Amino acid sequence: MTVSTANTVPRPSRSSWFPWRHPQHAHPALQAAHDNRTLGERVADDIASFGGSWPFIFIFLGLIVIWMVVNTVLLQHVLGHRAFDPYPYIALNLVLSGLAGIQAPIIMMSQNRAASRDEILASHHYDETHKIDELLGSNTQLTQQVHDLSKKIHEMTEQVARQVAGQVTEQLSPSAPMPASELAASGGPLPSGEPAG
Repeated sequence: MTVSTANTVPRPSRSSWFPWRHPQHAHPALQAAHDNRTLGERVADDIASFGGSWPFIFIFLGLIVIWMVVNTVLLQHVLGHRAFDPYPYIALNLVLSGLAGIQAPIIMMSQNRAASRDEILASHHYDETHKIDELLGSNTQLTQQVHDLSKKIHEMTEQVARQVAGQVTEQLSPSAPMPASELAASGGPLPSGEPAG
């Protein structure tokens, strides 16, 4: 037994772990806010996107290992020179602290932008909900008006049907004999045994 895959829901594409691939926003309100970013906001978003990615972690770990190897092995043992940042790597700690101090407010700026995007999306959903409520109210009024009109048409149809039935009944019933006075006035023959009035 074969299962048809024509009506199956397509699986969403896997998100890329590369920070420089920015997907387009599906919601038009978010896309408009994304397109209207200033230069500082774009830089903050790009830095926060790269700082919170796996490539950043791998590159940063690689630079730390290279720093330690160069100072511990290459300069001291191979070349015989004095290391510019010997153990416990005070300069490396200073670089890491400075980088963390600069990166933290940039990430906070990007998080503030994410909060503003949430507010834009919530405002858009509120406006859409308000419009839907207005449409539902108008639809309810129109439905009530159509119901009232249908009721009036039904009543008028019943009234016309009763009038037509009454007229048809009158036309199909046997006609009553004309009185003698009306026959005499019209000059017609009187029935036998009827005195002239």
